[in-house]
Amino acid sequence: MVSFLVFSLMELAPGTAIDAILAYAEGMTPEQREELIRMHNLDRSMLYRYGIYMLNLVQGDLGVGDITRTPVWDVFIERLPNTLILAFSALIIGVSISIPLGIIAARRAGTLIDNSVTVFSLVGMSMPAFWVGLLMLLLFSFHLNWLPSGTFDDGIRSLILPAICSSFTLMANSARQTRSNMLEVLKSDYLRTARAKGVPEKAVIRKHALGNAWIPIITAVGSSLSTQLAGAVVVEQVFTWPGIGRMAAEAVMARDVTTVTGVVIMTTILYVLVQLIVDILYAFVDPRIKAQYQNYGKRKKSKGPRAADAAPRVAIFLTEEERTAALNAIEAEPVSSDEPEPVVVQAVAQGKSYATRTTESITADRYKDVGSPSTDDSGMLATQKYAKRNRMGEIFHSLRKNKGAMAGFIILGLTVIAFIGSLFISWESITVMNAGARFAPPSLQHPFGADNFGRDLFLRVIYGTRFTLAIGLGSVGFAAIFGITAGCFAGFYGGRADDIILRFSDVLASIPGMLLGMVVVTVLGQSLQNLIIAVGIQAIPIYLRMTRASIMTVRNHEFVEAAHAIGISKISIIFKQVLPNGLAPIIVTLTASLGISITVGAALSFLGFGVPVPQPEWGALIADSREFARLAPWLMSFPGLFIMVTVLAFNLLGDGLRDALDPKLKTR
Repeated sequence: MVSFLVFSLMELAPGTAIDAILAYAEGMTPEQREELIRMHNLDRSMLYRYGIYMLNLVQGDLGVGDITRTPVWDVFIERLPNTLILAFSALIIGVSISIPLGIIAARRAGTLIDNSVTVFSLVGMSMPAFWVGLLMLLLFSFHLNWLPSGTFDDGIRSLILPAICSSFTLMANSARQTRSNMLEVLKSDYLRTARAKGVPEKAVIRKHALGNAWIPIITAVGSSLSTQLAGAVVVEQVFTWPGIGRMAAEAVMARDVTTVTGVVIMTTILYVLVQLIVDILYAFVDPRIKAQYQNYGKRKKSKGPRAADAAPRVAIFLTEEERTAALNAIEAEPVSSDEPEPVVVQAVAQGKSYATRTTESITADRYKDVGSPSTDDSGMLATQKYAKRNRMGEIFHSLRKNKGAMAGFIILGLTVIAFIGSLFISWESITVMNAGARFAPPSLQHPFGADNFGRDLFLRVIYGTRFTLAIGLGSVGFAAIFGITAGCFAGFYGGRADDIILRFSDVLASIPGMLLGMVVVTVLGQSLQNLIIAVGIQAIPIYLRMTRASIMTVRNHEFVEAAHAIGISKISIIFKQVLPNGLAPIIVTLTASLGISITVGAALSFLGFGVPVPQPEWGALIADSREFARLAPWLMSFPGLFIMVTVLAFNLLGDGLRDALDPKLKTR
């Protein structure tokens, strides 16, 4: 499915791999042109070319590059060691620093050390990798001249900067994840018991606490490693590292369908293998999961299906008199010895009463009557309104007491003010050239300096706010619409619909996000709207699985059965009854993914797949200023700083919202 999707997308992209050859080949006769077209099977249909490709693929042949005429497998194997070296170096650096930091921060929660680790994690997650790489090159290569500025010619010295840059985001994520999980584990009763029995503190932390907090940490580390093995396109492009990611980016730009498809297939296999290894590691690091695997066969043989799972629920509409008669009738019914006693539940829905019989067992009463029809509609509405207002009041109260969330609100408020200000900046004012102001440093006249054409960088950065917010909000909205809708149907209906939707989600999730974004932009063309689609399509699996999980926890509640009983359509039940009651984790995911979407959009623009020049998108501004880093470092400093601060604001707000919606974490 991955191969067909990528092959089809690349075939739909405008142009072919031989366009450059045909354009610059002087003296080529029409017969030679036709022969070249036939050699690449461009005179045949796309399905024919895909069939030939798959016939070779099942024989272990990834094909020959359309441009280089070199076997794709040979080029991939040649570049794979470089990517492995970079990925595992970043993994070693990141894990060796982040996990001890997270443990120390959790043990000293609320202290200066804890706050410093938290700030480091949030800032590290907010800094785009390409900007960090350029800053490192500027400092350690250009100014201090300690390390080479790129390539692969100086051995291990060439590896230091790319490895540290690649590990930066991993360190931030892992330190944050370790701290969060250790905080929960350190409060557990079994740790107090271990200390009371005289177990040394180091053993308590290392064996008992960390052993039960490994799973989320390993998941975060495994996801980072998967991204690295799939090709850290941005890092490899910044440091001219000859890895898989850079190979894929060059192939996409050249419209080399065979190379792109082969690289995506191989990186997808690497991605799936890493995720499989992570799943297997769960059983080794967590004794609870290991015990589940050991006892699975015994439980499967000894434990049959529950009667309550197999028995259907029957809803009957009742008036008040009928309800009493029905209860008396059911009371008189004999209950068989092999069936648990029934429960009668009475509820109110649209002014009607109904009774639901089920085979769930009860412990106190043989039959239970919950509630009675209410005749005071105004009182009911007032109670509902008060409860809703009270819930929202709790959330806002928690956000107001959260200093990080309030800081995020303030930063976002300033960003919105900058966006409103950008609407009053004319296009001419950001594109007019002034030769006398070329590379002017920051001053009162030019607060952020001027670029190589003498254009005011302050106006260009403020103008770029509209692109950044549009990319973040637009891509999240695009992903949420499709992901939440598909997740609702998968979680509510289950069965075959769930299987089909999940397989589609797996296909999207297994393709490296940056490569998928480059392919989508190549097919649709460079524009703001297409960049929003390219960024949003990567996040669809996240929303789909989160929504599916939330819907599955709600779909069997009594109010859903009540809605079924009174004849409400399934579509209305899904979107009016079930989804609103499972929105809390979805809202947190939505807020947190805004910052990620902004970073991904800026990275695609930096690579040349984003908003077209001369639009002053922040990632494109950094890319344009790269060659002037020594002469005018402010050209890349201010756009990168704006990206970091904006993403940081969304991360702070997402953390505050998570604490407000989680009863275990919210501040009282």
